[in-house]
Order: sequence, then structure tokens, then C-alpha cells
Amino acid sequence: MTQWPVTVCVMTSLLAIISPSVRAQDPDGLKGMNAVYVTVENIPEGGKVLGITAETIQTYVELILLQAGMTVTTLADGHKLPGRPHVYVRVNLMKGAEAASIQVELKQDAVLDRNAEHAPSVVTWDIGYLHINPTARSIRDDVKESIDAFLNAWLSVNTKK
Repeated sequence: MTQWPVTVCVMTSLLAIISPSVRAQDPDGLKGMNAVYVTVENIPEGGKVLGITAETIQTYVELILLQAGMTVTTLADGHKLPGRPHVYVRVNLMKGAEAASIQVELKQDAVLDRNAEHAPSVVTWDIGYLHINPTARSIRDDVKESIDAFLNAWLSVNTKK
């Protein structure tokens, strides 16, 4: 028996349970944040089937953020920002692009209440989607919807200048 039918069945089950899902979306963690940098995880081989790359997703995300009034920095400049906030995008695809998962997270440094320990790169906001038989367009649409949800949370606690 081949692995891919089992994987598709598992992903289909997960699709019914968690797509779309939003967790850890307390907008108070976005208060006072006015700049981020963006990182996009390398897209697996299935991206070639659909014609999507990490670079095109990164450019797309940065453009959406800039159009909404968010300052987007380079990685080097982002590491100088208080809390080092960054939008992290992960697009996972099966080898033949039969299924995909899209995850968008805001990661930033935090301090633990219980012991004042520094916690680097904590996920403070995230959203995810799963797709069976995705297209490049459906992946871009989910990335846009994810970034729009993030921006709505950000704008709810920050006034636009």
C-alpha cells in the first residue's frame, strides 16, 4: 500500500477539524508594534508543480503589509526592533501538490510572567488552512486572508497614522 492515500485521508480529516483555524490571537500582544520583518519557509517540491516559490510568497506578503501601513524591514534591521516581531509563513505541499497546509504566524520575543525569563521567538498570533487539490491561486488567497486577519487584529489595537 502506498503512503499518499493515507496522508490524503489524514489531511482530509484534519481539514474538517481545523481549516481555517486561528489560535493565540490576543491582539494585545500586537499593541505598539509598528514594524515587522517577513520570513517564508522554503516551499517543498510540490511548489514546483503549482509554480509557487518562497520568494513570490514573501514579496506578496510584504506588499500586503506595506499597503496596510505596516513598516516592513529587512531581516538584519528586524533583529534590531524591540521584541524582534516577524511574520512567519509556512506553505507545506505534498510532493505532487495533492494537499497543502498554509500557516501564518507572528513570532516575537517575550518575557515570562512567572520568572521574568526571556523567551525568544514566541508565537503570539497564528492562523492556518488545509487544502485538498490546492491551486497557486487558492494558496495565494489563503495567504492573503491570513495576512488580512493579522492586520485586522493589529489595527484593532493600533491607530493608523
